[in-house]
Amino acid sequence: MDKFNGKELFEKLKMKKQILTIILSFLLTFSVIGNSYAYSDRSKIYIGADYVYSEIKYKNNTVYEMDDGYNGIAPVIGFSSYGIGLELWYLFADEASNQFGYSSKLSGYGADLMGEAPLTDNFSLIVSLGLAQYKFKIKQPSGWKIEDDASGPRFGIGLQYEILPHIALRGMFHYTSLNSGETDFYDAISEFSGGVRIIF
Repeated sequence: MDKFNGKELFEKLKMKKQILTIILSFLLTFSVIGNSYAYSDRSKIYIGADYVYSEIKYKNNTVYEMDDGYNGIAPVIGFSSYGIGLELWYLFADEASNQFGYSSKLSGYGADLMGEAPLTDNFSLIVSLGLAQYKFKIKQPSGWKIEDDASGPRFGIGLQYEILPHIALRGMFHYTSLNSGETDFYDAISEFSGGVRIIF
């Protein structure tokens, strides 16, 4: 009959406890990581709308330069999976004017490749790279109307906050370098936007 060895039993129990603690620690770590990336990992389709303030950088002190920027609304639709997605947008902006009697309306549309990196369970860093096309409808003091088109690559960065499982708030800064079309007068567009996304 084997002699009972309390010390050996204690050491075995101690070792099992250490192994169990390590396993639980790994499970907890992967659970936290999984929860942090759950929002980004799931595939989703979403719609939304943004308020957009567009500020134009002009060339050559043109008389087309407006005294203020444009205020607009941009409906969006998008899809993403594993933190990578595509977003389509269309901009409707109001009329701006200047001291020379010129007025202008701005509209635009484009597509952005989106990247999402979760910072917490609810906050995500958003970056984008895309192409944008803008149209300027200008009315001269004489009443003569002309239209100018300009396009170029668009870059963006911002934050998104998921207030509910299917509703998120998003704020972005976009910069578009206008390098195609009527670029004699227009150099770039800087845009600040804030809006909502409804996720399906």
